[in-house]
Amino acid sequence: MFRKIKAVCFLTLFAFVSAKAQEVQHQKIENINSAYNEFNPVLSPDGNRLYFTRAGHAANIGGVIDRGDIWYSNVTDSGYTKPVHAGKVINHQGLNGVVGFSADGTRMYLLNYLDDSGNGVGTLRNGVAMSTLVNGEWSEPERLRIRYLQNDSPHMSATISRDEKVLIMAIKSYLTEGNEDLYVSFAQADGEWSQPQNLGNVINTYAEEWTPFLDHNNKKLYFASNGHGGKGSRDIFVAERMDGSWTNWSEPQNLGDAINTAGVELGFSIPFEGNNAYLSSTQDSEGLGDIVSYEMDSPIEPVVEQPAAIEVADEPEVEATQETMVVMTFQVLDKRTEKPVSADVLFEYNGQELRVNTGQLEQNGGKFMKAFEEQTKVDVTIEAGGYLKYTEQFEAFATTQAMSNEFESGVETFFLTPEDVGTKMTIENVLFNRGSDIFSDLEVAHSQIDVVVKMMKDNPGMAIRLEGHTDNRGDARLLKKLSEDRVKAVRHYMIAEGIDGERIEFVGYGGEQPVSDNDNPTSREMNRRVEFVIIK
Repeated sequence: MFRKIKAVCFLTLFAFVSAKAQEVQHQKIENINSAYNEFNPVLSPDGNRLYFTRAGHAANIGGVIDRGDIWYSNVTDSGYTKPVHAGKVINHQGLNGVVGFSADGTRMYLLNYLDDSGNGVGTLRNGVAMSTLVNGEWSEPERLRIRYLQNDSPHMSATISRDEKVLIMAIKSYLTEGNEDLYVSFAQADGEWSQPQNLGNVINTYAEEWTPFLDHNNKKLYFASNGHGGKGSRDIFVAERMDGSWTNWSEPQNLGDAINTAGVELGFSIPFEGNNAYLSSTQDSEGLGDIVSYEMDSPIEPVVEQPAAIEVADEPEVEATQETMVVMTFQVLDKRTEKPVSADVLFEYNGQELRVNTGQLEQNGGKFMKAFEEQTKVDVTIEAGGYLKYTEQFEAFATTQAMSNEFESGVETFFLTPEDVGTKMTIENVLFNRGSDIFSDLEVAHSQIDVVVKMMKDNPGMAIRLEGHTDNRGDARLLKKLSEDRVKAVRHYMIAEGIDGERIEFVGYGGEQPVSDNDNPTSREMNRRVEFVIIK
């Protein structure tokens, strides 16, 4: 069979100097880089201190297996001082990083936070927190209350606008297709932040969009991606808002040879003052990633794509036979403690079976890698002593990983729930309209309850008790009735999805069992929750 093909090809135009491709122009910063992994550089507004994240150092809160703590180096007339660990107040055992600052430098925004509510899901939570400078010291970070925030990835990065009203996050959430996407959230008058909104498929791809940065007027967005093509594993791109919305963007442009290399570039940021931009790169690094600077006086020459139509002569249609293999990284964790679990993992795909016992993996925190043909649908079944059976289906997708840093890329994480009678878990982001048993966001609530529905279908002998809680503002009797009506709404949905009502008990406690005080909006929000307890 023959057909006539009209193809559109893209011609990539580069800036040339003396008829040669432009050379990389960023420079390593002396005294900062080491044999460890340095990334996420952010300069303080006064230009006197450069903060960055360092992973794998023994001085980190979590030791050598820590995903990264905040360190800093002071900027002097003679250069950068020897880096110092930023201390326990603004660091924890998870991934730490500086998101940004207020214009006056008295507020610092940070990745993730510790949750001491004791609600049964561990103490380290995804999100953004704020620390205040008091007498020259940073205060205990307080989380930003972002409505319906959910991140299903171990990676998170973010940027905050200079007016502290716009937050852009790299997360894997409700509308994500593939790996991490960029989402935007806005500060509200009541102190909360709006539900994260996906920036759309001009910016986001099926691969990974990471480390966003907004310029000073909130028009240009810089970010790293391995889904828009480029020179290496991840490149820095820039896109511009086309109107007043946050979903209409220009086509992302690669920042070109002056910035990007065959390695991994991440965390491009432009300080409040000064001529240097900062980023990290693995190209010719001392360790995994190094902090580098770029003189903004030097012009950045983006890669420009121009379409050119090419007529292709009649030729036989040839069916492609080459298969693209996708390498993916996995781990199995306890949902409460977020620690590795010794489990039997079964992958089933294309009539094949592949088994892994994570208990035999002594290194890399139980992480393991497997290769599949691209777009293969894979059914996974996980069983472990003392945990509920877990099943899921996913599609293998292409994502380029840095071979020198394979376990810092995207990781597919499976969370197992302990099967012990009495285990209590919060169903996250099941929120209701004020004084009502109507879900405030039906789609989000259903997506969260579906997780419990699936768990019960996978474990037909399991029975639960739904428990509803409110804060303590109002008449105690009415609050108890309201909490009961709300868990009934959850139960009705679960029954409609095929769960036998005999397996679901329910009770409303009103404000009788707070997990925090009721003195401020944040603690009251923590008290308003729906939980389930395994009773069989």
